[in-house]
Amino acid sequence: MGIKTVLKKEFLDALRNYRFLILAAGVLFFAIFDPIMSKLVLPELLKSQFPNMPIEVMNEMLMTTQAANIRSYMGNVYQISTLIITFTLSGLLAAEISERTLILPVSTGKRYDEILVAKIVIYGSFLLLVTTICALINYAYAGVLFGFSLPSAAPALRAGLLQGVHLLFVLALLIFLGSLVRKPIAAGLLTLLTVFITRALGSMLQIHRYLPSGLLVEAEMLALAPSPMLWGSLSATLALIVVLLCLSMIRLSNLELTRG
Repeated sequence: MGIKTVLKKEFLDALRNYRFLILAAGVLFFAIFDPIMSKLVLPELLKSQFPNMPIEVMNEMLMTTQAANIRSYMGNVYQISTLIITFTLSGLLAAEISERTLILPVSTGKRYDEILVAKIVIYGSFLLLVTTICALINYAYAGVLFGFSLPSAAPALRAGLLQGVHLLFVLALLIFLGSLVRKPIAAGLLTLLTVFITRALGSMLQIHRYLPSGLLVEAEMLALAPSPMLWGSLSATLALIVVLLCLSMIRLSNLELTRG
């Protein structure tokens, strides 16, 4: 009964604080409007700014295929939606510690592992669902506007799932850093810094297969069959999620909550 109670509390908190709505909107916006911008807005903008530009040159500057638009959408999810998600959830643990509201469930017999698992299950499942659905929406919109160049929806579905797993890592990292710094903004900034540096290092050193960033690279390939890099990156990501949650639990166990 204990874990069910904590899961229900996290779910109701997410609804009451409109977190689900903000998270969904932060991804869905790009899924719908990226193809529309590429098809209707950007061409007209270029025509107005460069009226003498040849059509061939303009087409080279624009994304005129379904695959290119899906990759653009995934880039926006990584760069902008990750920022929105991180700061929306930055207080998930940090605020509960600093405001001492974490004392309430602990004083009623809830264990730290139940609290952390509930947070990762509720928000992680929702993020996984949102990225998967939005990837399919983007696939459909881009296909209608630019033609269906991909053989099926399977590459988009796989890309959405991989993005969702990467966001699970972001969530676990956010929870861990929140337990360390106990300040929502600081936890959010440190999380973003870690995520962006990880991808930059993966590109520079060609080590994506050992990092969570490899999931994003794999997603952008839009391939039907997984590459050898996927299994290494997926294993590393899942291992890091478990380690971060364990470290968060250890940190909470050694934390004197009454002192904030």
